[in-house]
Parts: sequence; C-alpha cells; structure tokens
Amino acid sequence: MNIKLLKILLIILNILFLICSIILKNHLYIVTSIFFLIYILWIFRKWKKLGKKKRFTARALASCDIIFFFIMIFFLRIYKVQIIDNGKYQRLIRKQVEGFSLLKGKRGTIYNKNGREIVYDISVYDIIIDPYMLSLTNQLPEITTEILNTLSLKRNKKEFINHLTKESQRKKRYNLLDVNLNLEEKKKIEEIIKKYGLRNNEIILKEENERTYYRKEIYENIVGVLGFDLDGENLIGVSGIEKEYESYLKPKNMKIKRSFIKNRKFTIPTARKTLDISSDGKDLYLTIEDDLQYILNDEIKKQFEKTDSEEAYGIIVDPNTGAVLALSSFHKNPRIVRNPLFQNQVEPGSIFKPIIVAGALNDGYITENSIFDIGDGRIKKYGHTIKEATRSLKGELTVKQILEKSSNVGMVMLTDNIEDSKIEEYLNDFGFYDKTNIDFPYERKPYNLPSKRWDKLKKSTISFGQGMVVTPIQMIMAFSSLINGGKLYKPYLIEKIVDSSDGTIIRRNIPEIINTPITEETSEKMKKMLEDVVESGGGERAKVEGYTIGGKTGTAQISAGRVGYLKEDYLTSFIGFFPVEKPKYAGLIMFYKPNVDKKFGGLVAAPVFGNVIKRLTMTREIVSNNISKITITQDEIQDTRTEEKNSEIYRMPDLKGKTLREVVDIFSGNKVNLKIQGTGIVKEFYPPIDTELSENAEIKVILK
Repeated sequence: MNIKLLKILLIILNILFLICSIILKNHLYIVTSIFFLIYILWIFRKWKKLGKKKRFTARALASCDIIFFFIMIFFLRIYKVQIIDNGKYQRLIRKQVEGFSLLKGKRGTIYNKNGREIVYDISVYDIIIDPYMLSLTNQLPEITTEILNTLSLKRNKKEFINHLTKESQRKKRYNLLDVNLNLEEKKKIEEIIKKYGLRNNEIILKEENERTYYRKEIYENIVGVLGFDLDGENLIGVSGIEKEYESYLKPKNMKIKRSFIKNRKFTIPTARKTLDISSDGKDLYLTIEDDLQYILNDEIKKQFEKTDSEEAYGIIVDPNTGAVLALSSFHKNPRIVRNPLFQNQVEPGSIFKPIIVAGALNDGYITENSIFDIGDGRIKKYGHTIKEATRSLKGELTVKQILEKSSNVGMVMLTDNIEDSKIEEYLNDFGFYDKTNIDFPYERKPYNLPSKRWDKLKKSTISFGQGMVVTPIQMIMAFSSLINGGKLYKPYLIEKIVDSSDGTIIRRNIPEIINTPITEETSEKMKKMLEDVVESGGGERAKVEGYTIGGKTGTAQISAGRVGYLKEDYLTSFIGFFPVEKPKYAGLIMFYKPNVDKKFGGLVAAPVFGNVIKRLTMTREIVSNNISKITITQDEIQDTRTEEKNSEIYRMPDLKGKTLREVVDIFSGNKVNLKIQGTGIVKEFYPPIDTELSENAEIKVILK
C-alpha cells in the first residue's frame, strides 16, 4: 500500500512540475519533466516483473536502470549546452579566440577651389608599453634602450628602465610613452618589435589622427576650429565650415575582428578580418581660390597694421554665381572668434547709396540725368540738419554726380518723392530683411523695423546708409545684383562634397537666384555710373591702369546707441567690381575705427581693392591682354633695380630668375608687347639678351 502511494505521489509531483514548466515557458524544465515522467512510468512497469525474476537478474536490471538514469541526465545536460545555452557558450568561445581593435576613421579633408588640401588629418602614433609582459621576455633593459635611442628621446635611460622594472614588479600593464611618431618612426619601432619577437602586445602602437592646417593664418577664419564633444571623447567642429558641415566631415569608427588560436599568439591563417565599417568623413571642396585668398589677406593685413584699425575685413565673390572666392578678417582683440563678414551688424554708409539709386532708377522715379539742387550743401529735415561731408560740394548735381561725389543731401532729395513703403520694398527685394543663408554657422539677421514704425527722418538717413544695419555678406550680395544683370544670388562657400573612397560627388552647390530686384537695363546703367565713381569720383584710389573698375566708397559714423554717433570713430569701406564690361569679381573692403587723420573710405579702403585687382591681374591670363598699358609709379617700385626700371629699355635685359612683378616693373612705361606663360620665376625668355628692342616689340616670358 505504501509503495502504491509513493508511485502516485511521484507521478503527481512530476505532472505538477510539467504544468509549472509550461506556465513558466521554460523549455529545459518541460523536456526534463517529460523525460522523468516517461522514466518513472517505465520503472514502475518493470518493478511489477522484478518479483518473478531471480535475485541476480533483478539486481542486474536495477543496475541498468540506474545507469540509464545517469545517461538520461547526461543527455539532458548536453541538450542544455547545445540547445538552451548555445549562445552563451558561443560568446565564451569567441571571447577566447577572437579579438577586436577599434580604428577611428579620418575626418574629412577640406580643399580649396584649386584642389589644394587646406585642412586634413594625418596619422600619428604613440607607444604603449606593457611593463609586466615586457619583463617576461627578460630583455626589458635592452628593448627599452633601443626604443629611446631610435627615437632620440631626451629621457634618462637608467631612470626610465628602473621605473618600468618597478611597474613590472607590481604587475602594471600600461605605460604611455606620450610621443607623436610619424610613419617613418613607426616603421622603426615595428622593426624593433619584429627583431625581439614581441607577439604578446608587450609594445603597442596606438594610432591617432591629428588635424593639420595649410596656411592656417589665412584659412582659419573660414574653416573654423575643433573642440571636444560633451562626453570629452570626440573632436567636433565648433565654428566655421567645420561646424556647418560636421555631419559630412565627422569620421565613423572601424571595428576590426581577428580570430586567434587559443593562446592568442597567432592569428588563424584562414580567418578573415571582419570589418564593421563606417568610412572616413566626406571631403569638402571650397569655392575659395588660393591665390586670391592670399592676395586679399595680405593686402588687408598690411592696411590693417598701417591704419592701426580695431578690425578689418574683406570679401570677394563671383557676382554671377554667388560663390565666395576669398575672405579675410583681422582683429586687435585676439579673443574674438566670430567672423565679422557674417556676424557683424554695421551701418554701411555711402556704399549703400547705389542700392537706393538702382531701386529709384528701376521704378522710374529718376533717370541718370535727373538734376537735384543741393544749394549750399545743407538740408533741414524734421528739425535735423543733414550736410555734406565736403563743404565745397554745392549747387546742382545729376544722379551720376551724386554717386561720384557721394552727396548725402542729394540722396535725401532723391528719396523725397519715394514713399517709406517703397524704400522698405527695396530693402526687402535686395535681401536686407533676411539672412542670406550662406553655408556658414551663426549668420546673423540684422534687426530692421518695418516702415510703419519708422520716424519721419528714417527714410532720409537710410538713403545714405545710416539708421539701418546690414551684415557685410548681405551688402556684397545686394551690390552684386546691381552689376550682374539684376540677379540676387544666394552666397555659398562649398562647391561640392565628395566621398573620398571612390570620388563620388555626394552634393554640389549650384547658383541659386533668390530674387531679381532690378532689370538688366538698370544694371547696365548702374555699372556705367559706378565706373565713373572710380574713374573721376571718390573711388579714384581703386583705379588700376589699363583695367576698368567700378565701385563706391563709404565713410559711416558708428552708432553709440541712444546717445547718437561717435564723433571720432568711423567705418571706412569700399565696394567694387572688376572688370566693368563683364564683372567676374565683386569685393567689399571694410576698416573699423582706423586710427588715421583722414578716415575716408576713398583713402583707407579703396587702395586695398585696387592693389588686390592689380596683383590678381599679374597672376592670371588677363595680364597679357593690356599689359603694355600698365604703368607703375615710383612709390610702388621697391627692392628692384631702379636703374633698369626708370629709364627706357632699348636692348633686351637678362630676365632669368626674376618674378613676374619684377618683369612688369622693368618694362613699365615702355611700348612693348609682353606675352606671359606660367607662374613662378622666369626660366626662359625671348628675344635673347642684348637684342635691340623696337617699338611694340613682342617679348615672350615663360615662368615655372
């Protein structure tokens, strides 16, 4: 009776265990309970027959049942390992025979328009020494000494070896040598590792990427700088192009998996490297032209230092596309990191006058020959007297003369018959009420009141560029629309984005017309009037012999807020274009608070633009077109042989080794036809030395 109860109890317990396993959805317990249930029923059935067997036979069968029980346990264990815990043991195996190394991709390279790398990553290497593993080779002093000698490190060898020995005794596993090795030095260390048969990571070469700059002083204000992210682990762009195109430039990590034999000393020959790849960052191509960038930066820097200005900045764009070709800025305060061309708000002064004239001309309020009598050069408006900057400016002026002589009173009279709302329309049409949306971070949107909130004097002051603010990039783009046929373009700094792995162009910026504020006919009239400003007006110092240049000077008072304007400080500027017939370059030059006696845009800023154009014509093909017409004044001739340059040349001089500027200086004032090829210094020339030169003789010069 007791045996029957035991059987029933075991069966009930097993069934309950099976039910619980099913509820818990535990696969192993379900299989185990089924096995035990079958085993128990089979055993109970056999026990009925054991009584009829001989004692020896019964014992043998019982032993078999016990063995079968353990076999069943063994198979259940195998089932658990192979089926239930398969993933766990696979991970343990991989951990023993597989290794991973993390390689960081390189940040994208930034090129200028000429294809020159201006910002790029280079690989540098540091050495990590494992003192404990190195001591096991019994060659720690010899290996350490050879490393220090190979790299010519200025360290006390004896002290460093003693330090590593102590570290090894404490079983320390990490010692960073803190050196930046180049590729050649890295190869030398790899030879040492190979020489001593170091295979257990006794010495590890850690690769890092270092951001490198070409001509940092002239490109940094464009490309920007890097800083660490919030986690302090990765470098990211914090300003400039690095910031604007962070999503394209940033690298992704490369995870390399290798399979080893159990002791991890050797890689399995048939094992493949598995790469969980993300590529290097994408490459950017700027619209910046290298030679023009250098020239603009150099000329602004010289004038910045000469005038002791607080700030100076300039920009040159292609007026027919909106592409930025060069830009430069200087500050007295080294802590200033903003780019003033996109982030400064300034009252533009007289360089704004052509905008109002173009709008009024386009809408028929005036013609280029409309006459305005400015009387004695003063006009009273709503209790305020507006006067000319030059006391001698009086009488009747045409619109053309108003621009040439930069008449404030003339501009006030010109806008008398134009409604405030129409002036506001001009501001909006030329893009002064919105950002330009150039691909540069933190562009500012100047604050301008709607015309309904203007006071009665507002329209008059806006006419000559005071009482409203613009950013320099807005100003140059609006001005470009005056001379390119009337199209307002969106400016851009990046020409294209390229996948460095295969050269695929991912994205390309194309010229985008935002608006058409004036007609092509009006644009032609504006070009002619602006050319006259340079030829015979306030912009004469921007003139370059033999070339046609147009532009406008500006001398703006600097606002002091509610108390009015600063009396002694000005923003001097020049905005211009070249050549007049088919403009290819439009530029804006500004000097903030120049410390000179005569603070006029025509004296401070205009010469910079002229010098930029002069140097540009000497480095490009346009040099050969009208080069015989160029004359260079005595003041400009420096560091060359004055005896050759100041007298007429009748016989061919030796030009070998001279620069293009020196060649032009030598023949300045002589009626010869120069044909220039290449850039650099003179390698060949024709005719030969001492050949008699006739009038209009052709001289060929090859530069390399």
